[in-house]
Amino acid sequence: MVYEPKRILVVVKTYPNPSQTHIETVCCAGVDLDTGGWVRMYPITFRRLADNRFKKYQVIECQATKPRNDARPESLRVDQDSIKLIGQVVPSSDRWRRRMALLPAPSGSLEEIKAANIAADVSIGMFRPKAIRRLVKEHADAWTEKERTALRQERLGLGEEETRELSELEQIPWKFSYEFDCDAAECGGHKLQIFDWELGQSYRRWSRSDPTRWEEMIRQKYERELPAKDLHLVVGTLAAHPKTFVIIGLVYPPRSQMDGAYVQQTLDLVGQQRAVAGKRIGLEAQEADALAGDERDEAMELFPDEG
Repeated sequence: MVYEPKRILVVVKTYPNPSQTHIETVCCAGVDLDTGGWVRMYPITFRRLADNRFKKYQVIECQATKPRNDARPESLRVDQDSIKLIGQVVPSSDRWRRRMALLPAPSGSLEEIKAANIAADVSIGMFRPKAIRRLVKEHADAWTEKERTALRQERLGLGEEETRELSELEQIPWKFSYEFDCDAAECGGHKLQIFDWELGQSYRRWSRSDPTRWEEMIRQKYERELPAKDLHLVVGTLAAHPKTFVIIGLVYPPRSQMDGAYVQQTLDLVGQQRAVAGKRIGLEAQEADALAGDERDEAMELFPDEG
């Protein structure tokens, strides 16, 4: 295999999952800064990266190659020993301008991404849903005994120091999905499961600190607070089901005051000026936005109670 140097802005990290081949893996996705396109980094044994545990919106350098058993065009196999952290997390203090400028332009809808998947095997995309209907909570299938055994064997193979630093991987007993509508005439509504690491960590944190209120707290954040921002969904396909999309990440810059229902009401009033008004909605409107990026979420570690 031929490895090539890559500079990648990390945008997505999913919650760790047992793997029969790699024991414990995280799927990461980001932007190849040399091409401007989406890339998928899998498998990443994230908790074994030690000093090279990267954060969302941090740039890394690494050596990567095309995987032998994954035909999805965005997929990369990364030499984990080659990962280097480049600088600090790209800040959100400028209302996410620098972050959003580095991301590929969003698609218009999930339907558009699915059409690109059919036409060109596109397997990662980002779009802004028209409306989030609700967050769905369902019981998750328990990990198999084979998967749990593999995780236990991994810990037995660690050195004493690593065993002390890494707690046993905890399964989240619930799976969460968004029901939402796209801004597309053909959209009949969707339900996609969310694999973003932050949601899993929110459950771990709040189920411990507020065992009687954790669901209320999750719904407050993911059903109300994030949809009130300029929420974009990053979706990707499953390796075993390359036509099936799931939500792998959430991107949520602050929503402009000139956005949403206010914009629609304004445009309806001006009628023929609709196109002109639409062109003006952008950075000028964001200047007036009273909302700031939520730095608290960016500081949240994947497993902050370790080490």
